[in-house]
Amino acid sequence: MPAASSLRGVWPAALTPFDDRLAVDIARLVRHCRVLLQKGCRGISLFGTTGEGTALSADERMSALSAVIAAGVPADRLIPAVGCCDVPTTVELAAHAAGQGAAAVLALPPFYPKDSREEGIYRHFASVIERLGAMPGLRVPKICLYNFPFHTGITLSPRLVRRLADAFPGVVVAIKDSSADWPLSAAYLDMLPDLDVFVGDENSIVRALGKNGAGTISGMANVMAPTLISLIEGPAGDAARLDAVVRNAVRVLTNHAFVPTMKAVVAARSGDAGWLAVRPPLEVAPAAVGASVLEALEATGASLVTV
Repeated sequence: MPAASSLRGVWPAALTPFDDRLAVDIARLVRHCRVLLQKGCRGISLFGTTGEGTALSADERMSALSAVIAAGVPADRLIPAVGCCDVPTTVELAAHAAGQGAAAVLALPPFYPKDSREEGIYRHFASVIERLGAMPGLRVPKICLYNFPFHTGITLSPRLVRRLADAFPGVVVAIKDSSADWPLSAAYLDMLPDLDVFVGDENSIVRALGKNGAGTISGMANVMAPTLISLIEGPAGDAARLDAVVRNAVRVLTNHAFVPTMKAVVAARSGDAGWLAVRPPLEVAPAAVGASVLEALEATGASLVTV
């Protein structure tokens, strides 16, 4: 059965650059998006985990999305993250993204209450969709659910996702699974053949492709998008070699704080120290770490992005 949406491919979970006042640096972000799209990425996921979305206000996310689109990045190549703990803010962000023409939105579950039961999580997402549907003239956006239990403390069961997709066909069309739990990823792929199932764990890409996985929404794609695109879209005969490259690259980052280190790698690769900036509670990675990790990534044989 074909996927319900046309989102398949590589979507970098984009880093969010900040200026010296820690405001979103639109010029850097636009340049980064353009480079990634030119390399062949299907699109860009903005303001998710790698993009420090939870450190941004709703107004900042909406104004940044509008500015990126106004600067010429096609709206239908963007999936902004909208998931919040409350329904009204999630609705506001999703409605704004839909009004801008975004390809879809990425939605975390309500992540603060750790004792949430499946029915409550269902009602959260259902309430968001129902409120969006009640807005006059609004095209309800496609929704990619986001499973990341390491950060949220909540696992979206395949049964829950199936229930949402059945209740809201054409709206709940995809899921990004960042659990790094292959049996769970495999269960999504088995139970949701009509949805685009993306893995956030780059080590799982090849196995997911074997079950008709949709590709990846990947933080590593900020620096190694060409390798991931070749892995997903290239000849099957290259898969084993490229999978080994990807696994070695992921291993390089294992003992480092991911977002600050990725920003330090981009800074080293581009020669632009402005990329080092992160928002609290994250801490800036030293430039020397970025240079060292970049050298190690180059040694894996990965094809890297030039920012």
